[in-house]
Amino acid sequence: MSLDRRAVLAGTALVWPAAAQSPPDHLAPKAPSVPPMTSPLHTVTIITRDFDGLAKMYRDGLGLDIVGPMDIDPITRAKLNELWGFPVDMLWQMQLFRRTKVRSATQIRVLVTNRDTPAIRKSWNRQERGPYGMGFPSLDVIPWDAHVLGLGFTRSTEEVERFPLKASDGTGYEVREATFNGPEFLRSIAISRGGGMAQLGQVDPGTGRGGPAYATLVLSKSEMDAVIGFFTDVLDFDVRSDREWTAYEIPFRFATVHAKGSDTGHVALAAYAPEHLAPGTGAAPRPPNRGMAIWSFRVESVAEIEKRARAKNMKPFADAVEVRVADLGHRRVQTYLAPNGFMIEVFERI
Repeated sequence: MSLDRRAVLAGTALVWPAAAQSPPDHLAPKAPSVPPMTSPLHTVTIITRDFDGLAKMYRDGLGLDIVGPMDIDPITRAKLNELWGFPVDMLWQMQLFRRTKVRSATQIRVLVTNRDTPAIRKSWNRQERGPYGMGFPSLDVIPWDAHVLGLGFTRSTEEVERFPLKASDGTGYEVREATFNGPEFLRSIAISRGGGMAQLGQVDPGTGRGGPAYATLVLSKSEMDAVIGFFTDVLDFDVRSDREWTAYEIPFRFATVHAKGSDTGHVALAAYAPEHLAPGTGAAPRPPNRGMAIWSFRVESVAEIEKRARAKNMKPFADAVEVRVADLGHRRVQTYLAPNGFMIEVFERI
């Protein structure tokens, strides 16, 4: 996707730079005819007791910076507990992982709890339903792979995976993926696109590495259309790819859903037939349960998102509140549960 068409956040408006020439690409954004209502994926929230394990993966392995812990006053904490569904007696500390040299990269918000909660995932199995992991674009996966493995992490496959694909004009190119097994049974995918294709997000020119640039949910095929509909009808996203993926032994439907005009921060959805889903923990994919529990999106108007949601017979999980914390700034914020039960947070800067 063309990096020249990256969404630039200016104040509360989304501004779209002029496009440059790029290879034919079915994932390339088109300039929206009207300003989009929702920005790319802004923040992924992980709930854990193991901050050190996350730091080893995201800081030491993937090159993100730690910001925090955040100061949160009791009144704001009570608002956030209600917004996210935390018990009033549960304590948590907030820290961030950010790629500070790539402003368009998604940030990771970590909530470290004072006691154990049910785990959302019980394995790294790609067929286990629920939040799966995040993608990190790279100009060269191979040295990054060696670095992460050198820290003691494992890869999901014996070798770096190579997928031969075709651009929209039929030109062949190769995608390389190194999928690492991380804490909370979440996977981190270092990914590069060859053949002159744009990467899936901006990279740091000094390291050739970027991200997070997308996050993935694993679904049942029976809920795929409803989840896509939530992103398109409520959040005003576009579907740029929706096909049957047959590179693995068990095929699955795979769709990518993007904020209009953006070239990063998309949502990847993988859907399996019910008989091919692996057994999970049964814990709902939302707070206070442990693992990837929230995706946050900046919007032009929280009220307009609520209007669109109610038109689809969807009610907010928690009504809009005003809070000020350094993770997302001073904002009006509201939460929803997507049709698969995963928590979505929308916020409007104040």
